[in-house]
Amino acid sequence: MGEPETAARRLNLSQAFNPVGAILGVIVGTLFIFSGVEHSQQSIETMKASGLYDAYLQSETMRVVIPYIVIGCIVLIWAFVLYKTKFPETKKEENTSYSSKGSFKKLFSHRHFRNGVITQFCYVGAQVGTWSYYIPYVQDYTGGSEKLAGYLLTGTLAAFGIGRFMATIVMKYYAPEKLMGAFSIINILLVSISVLFPGWLGLWSIFLTSFFMSLMFPTIFTLSIKGLGDNTKLGGSIIVMAIIGGAVFTPLMGIIADSTHSMAIAMLVPLACYLVVTWFSYSGSASTSDLKISDDPEVFTSH
Repeated sequence: MGEPETAARRLNLSQAFNPVGAILGVIVGTLFIFSGVEHSQQSIETMKASGLYDAYLQSETMRVVIPYIVIGCIVLIWAFVLYKTKFPETKKEENTSYSSKGSFKKLFSHRHFRNGVITQFCYVGAQVGTWSYYIPYVQDYTGGSEKLAGYLLTGTLAAFGIGRFMATIVMKYYAPEKLMGAFSIINILLVSISVLFPGWLGLWSIFLTSFFMSLMFPTIFTLSIKGLGDNTKLGGSIIVMAIIGGAVFTPLMGIIADSTHSMAIAMLVPLACYLVVTWFSYSGSASTSDLKISDDPEVFTSH
C-alpha cells in the first residue's frame, strides 16, 4: 500500500493501534483479576494451619473466569462480524510476476532476511520478557502492591503506543534503521540502569523502554522483507513466526530470576536482545547488493 521507501512508517502507524488492546487487557486484569488482597507470610501460615489456604487459592484462581468468558464472547462476536463483512478483491500490481508461493532456498540466500529473522526473534523475546516480569520487578524492589504494579504496566503500554505514533512522524525525517539503532542504544542504557540500580530508578528505566522499543517490530519487519520479490509473502510469514522468541526468552528470564533470586539480573536477557537489534540496525539490515555497492568506491560515488 504505497511506496516501499515509506513502508516502515505505514506499518508503524497501523501497529500504533495495537497497544490500545494491550492497555485494555491490563486494565481488565488489574481491576477484575487482581483482588488487591496481599497476605503476609504469617497470615498464609495461619490459613494453612486452619485448612483454609487451598480454598483461598481456588477463589483467587477463579477470578479469571468471568473476565475470560466476557473476552471470549467479544472475540466470537467480532469473528461473526468479520465473517459477514464483504471485503474487496485484492488486485495484483500491474507488471509484476510475483507468484503466490516462494522459494526457501532463494529466500534464505538474502543476508538481511536471515539477520531479520534472528533479530525479530530476539526483539520479541525482549518485549514479552520485559512486560511479563515488570510487575514482579516493581513488587520486589519497591514494595509496591500488585494493583500499583498493574497500573504502572498499563502506563508503560501507553508509552509503547505513543512511541509508535511518534516514530511514524520522525521517520519522515530520519531513516528507519538509524532511528531504530538510536532507540535500541537508549534501551541498552535504560536496561543497564535497571540491572545496576534496582528500585524506583530501575522501575522508571524499564517503564521508558516501552517507548523506545515501540518501533522495533514493524521496522525490523519492513527492513527484513525489502527486495525479496516473489518471496515477500513467504518471508513476511517467517518474520511473523519469529515471535516465538517470546516463548523462549521469557522462561529463560524466569530461570535466571529463580536461580539468582534477582529479577534485576534476569533483565540482562532483554539487554542482550537490544544489542542484537543495534547490530541489525547499523549492519545486519544491509542487503548483499547494498554491501556490494559500498565495497566498490566508483559505484558508491555514482550512487
